[in-house]
Amino acid sequence: MIRYSCLVIYIVYMLLKNIKQLFNQRMLDPRLSYKKQMKLVYEQPKAFLEGCIGISGSVITIHQPEPIPSGPVLYVHSRLRLAELALIAGYIEKPAGFIANPKVFRLPIIGQWLERMNVIQESSSEKVYEDTLTQLEKGQSMILSLDGCIDPLELAARCSLPVVIVETTGTDEVLKGSLFKRLKPADIELSFSKAYIPASEKQLRA
Repeated sequence: MIRYSCLVIYIVYMLLKNIKQLFNQRMLDPRLSYKKQMKLVYEQPKAFLEGCIGISGSVITIHQPEPIPSGPVLYVHSRLRLAELALIAGYIEKPAGFIANPKVFRLPIIGQWLERMNVIQESSSEKVYEDTLTQLEKGQSMILSLDGCIDPLELAARCSLPVVIVETTGTDEVLKGSLFKRLKPADIELSFSKAYIPASEKQLRA
């Protein structure tokens, strides 16, 4: 209960602290490439997500057999919930976009950050597919779920994009309780497969 209370306090503190930072992110030099802009925009959210996980006292082990290819990549998880999304987005080397529930965009400050990060709102599969393609064409990687509104493997095959399968263990042990939440330390593992293109099954190297 104490750890969970600390997490809530940390979230509120960081959101209020970074209001000015959010304003500064709207003033980025337009001459910068989209990838460079997103790298700057995602710096604070990535640190924030790492901090949220760190408060739990969990130990995180990362398994990555080889470097992630340059250029846009599809990080694919079997069932992407908030805990898995926070873990992946917080600990991958390069920023990657994702899809979020429209309700989250209504939250004060958080909604503005998500918009600045160009996070895609969940809607019709056609609209989400188009928005995802737009970000990929700009060079932005994406974090997608196998049980999401679009098929990431089909998307990768059509666009000849490398897929990195991501597996997580231990996230279920971090947050316990339905009425009174308890944040507990856990041994968390984050594993990345070798990148491959589904159309040809050709293994890629960075």
